[in-house]
Amino acid sequence: MPIIRALAALVLMVGLSPAHGEDAPIPETLVFNISTGGYPPFTIIHADGRISGIFWDVLAAITNRHDIGLQAIQLPPKRVDSLLHEGHADVTMRAIEWTDDPDAFLFTEPVMMTRDALFVHKDRAREIDSVHDLEGTLLTRLGFHYPWLQQKLREGSVDIIPLQEQRALFKRLYQGGDRFTGAVSNLHAGYWVLKNNPRWADSLEEAPIRFDEVAYRLMFPPRHAPMAALVNQELERMRISGELERIIQAYR
Repeated sequence: MPIIRALAALVLMVGLSPAHGEDAPIPETLVFNISTGGYPPFTIIHADGRISGIFWDVLAAITNRHDIGLQAIQLPPKRVDSLLHEGHADVTMRAIEWTDDPDAFLFTEPVMMTRDALFVHKDRAREIDSVHDLEGTLLTRLGFHYPWLQQKLREGSVDIIPLQEQRALFKRLYQGGDRFTGAVSNLHAGYWVLKNNPRWADSLEEAPIRFDEVAYRLMFPPRHAPMAALVNQELERMRISGELERIIQAYR
């Protein structure tokens, strides 16, 4: 059974990372940040402690093939980057476009394509077809990066309420009625929530606005260049064999 370590236990790992600029060997155990509370369908924490999800299953397939252990950890969203550099975790899920300082990390080839989406109440009077139409208060995820929203925030025409968990995002939108313009969510994560909460799905829908697709990848700190290279080799093998697509489709 995978081990989920709380942040309080991170002190045990201080000093274990190699000196700056050195490549770490392929680890005996890979510590994967699965996001606080999980991030379905990418990482899912079950009631009995099991972990599943697209990215977990992909890494599990790779690590099993190479006799590497895989452990889960839940890092605070706003501290993920620094904690990766400090050696408290080895890898997380990330798109290059969602990273404040992408040059400070190594990104694998894409695991899958995804994009942001705006979810709104179905009875909303005003259509939202572009970023230009956005105004009012948006619910967002704490620690997430939305480059397309920055100008609206600077203008003051939009303000945001960041929430830590995905399900809470939709619950707040559902209960808030017209107090909120909408909720910004990853497309796949948003539809996963609605699929598992039919009452919310009866009231909420994706707005017509469409954001650019991005490649969702695994992100490593620079010391893990050998491991990142191994993951890339395995992703290519899994893509050719169809194994990668089968994992993704299992969570549609």
